This record gives sequence, C-alpha cells and structure tokens, in this order.
Amino acid sequence: MPAGVCAYSFNTGYDAFQLMDMAVKYGLKGAEFPPDDCLSDLKPDTLQKAREYAQERGLFLVADGGKVEPEMLGRLIPTARALGTDTLRVILSGILGGDRRPMAGKWDEHLKYCLGVLREAARIAEAHGVTIAVENHSDATSRDLLRLLEQIGSDNVGINLDVGNVLAVCEDPFGYADRLMPYLKNIHLKDYTLHPSDEGYRMARCALGKGVVDFPGLLSRIDTHHPDITKTIELGALYARHVRLLADDYWSEYPVRPVTEMLPLLRLFWKNARPRGEDWRTPKEKEESIETLLAYETREFEESVAYLKKIGAA
Repeated sequence: MPAGVCAYSFNTGYDAFQLMDMAVKYGLKGAEFPPDDCLSDLKPDTLQKAREYAQERGLFLVADGGKVEPEMLGRLIPTARALGTDTLRVILSGILGGDRRPMAGKWDEHLKYCLGVLREAARIAEAHGVTIAVENHSDATSRDLLRLLEQIGSDNVGINLDVGNVLAVCEDPFGYADRLMPYLKNIHLKDYTLHPSDEGYRMARCALGKGVVDFPGLLSRIDTHHPDITKTIELGALYARHVRLLADDYWSEYPVRPVTEMLPLLRLFWKNARPRGEDWRTPKEKEESIETLLAYETREFEESVAYLKKIGAA
C-alpha cells in the first residue's frame, strides 16, 4: 500500500507544494491536503500546476473537503478531478470524542440529511470519476457508516478509515475495519495512547507505533483486500480527545449496544491503558513555544515514517 503525508499532521500551515516536497524528502508516495487551505486558489492554472508537480514526482494526491453539504461537494468534486486524484475525503460532523450530547435528539436526523446530500453528490462524483470518502471523524460508529453506504448504494461513495478515531466511539480498529472492508477507499494512519479518567479515557496523540493500534496486523488485513489503497500519516489532534463513556448520559444518542460488542475495545484498553497521573499533554496543551511545537511535530512525524518503513508499510 502506498503511504503519504497528510496536512492535518501539522499545526503549522504547510502548503500543497511543501507537503509534496516533504513526501519526497521522506521517501513517501503521496500527499493529502484540503485544496481550499493549501493552494493559493482553485483556478485551473493553479490546479494544473499542483497536478503536474505531483505527477513529475510520482506522487498520489488525496483532496480533503469539510462537512457534508451540497455547495462544498459541488465545488470540490471537480477540483479533485482537476488535481488528478480520484478521492475526496469528507466528514459528517464536528463531533469530537464520540460525544453526541450537543446533538441530543438530532443525530439520526443529521444522518438522514447526510444520506440525501451524498446520494445527490454521488451522481456528480460518478460523472467526474471521483470517489467521496466519508471519514469516521470521532463521531460515527461502523454501523452508522455501513447503514449509510448500503442506503446510498453507489461505488462513488466509500470510506476514509481513520484507524485511530475508531477508539472515540468505543470500537476496536480490527472490528471497525472488518465491518467496512468492502467500502474502504483511503486510510488515515493514526495512533493514540489511552489515559484513564473518572469519566472514561483520554486519547492522546503519539507517533505511529507508540500507541494502542496494531499496525502490522491491521495493515496486513487491509492489504489482503485492498493492496493498492492509498494511506496517509495523519497524526492525532494536539488536544486530547476525552471519551466520557462512563457519564450517565453519554450513550443517549447511541443505539443499545450489547456489552459483548464492547469487549474488544475493553480488552485493548485494559491491556494498554497508561498509569493514572501520566502527563498526556502536547506542547500545544502546555502552551509552550511555537519552536517547541514545531520540533515536537517534526519528531513525531519522523518517528512515524521510520516505524512504517520498519514494518514494511512504507
């Protein structure tokens, strides 16, 4: 599977060309970025320049969009095609840490809205030869996404699997990937350490291989079904995600889940949970200098690249 770099690994704003140069420097094969943020504009000349820059260096590209809505999809599907990529990654919501309480009574309604928008957008995507890859952005369970894709029924809508974000909805990476395996279009390589709290656990950013995700096993399983799927290093957020699964009302927007379905996640947690009191904070959370943050991001990225090469995944 070819591996690349994702813009969201960094707090500092690298543009598309800097990200592509970074991919070449570290021996990676692609770059993923939001065109709106990483290109000066979306004019044809600019898109062609970025496309040719990638082609000359033998790099794949993945375009990132925002929350599912008609204007964004109508604008960025043709943009993705002009960039020379057949993948546009999108998200369903801004929920973090699996906490749906801010959308109390509205989650199912929101999924129905996304279903309608994606059904319409699938026709545009098909016309442009682009696949819309919906990410599990700390909000959707594997069954949410499976139901969504089965109802859309289009080969031009699939899944951007973030292997770390599955922990935010109390699922394990293997079970999540297995349920959605036929629909995978792009992979975000992300790892987290897990830190117990009185309400559940915090997911803290770390370099790949330093957290709880079994990358050799997981990537081997994915590779069996999708040997050419693109994947990018997308290191975790600079603020820990707090999964408050022990709060009384945390599950109010989730369907009833048998406890046996929780066992893989619970085993993973009990095996890997860090000691209470261990500092999980990033330099951003500690309000340290920008120089310290830059060094931290670079170090984690370099460690992640070295780890992927060590396990034969890059």
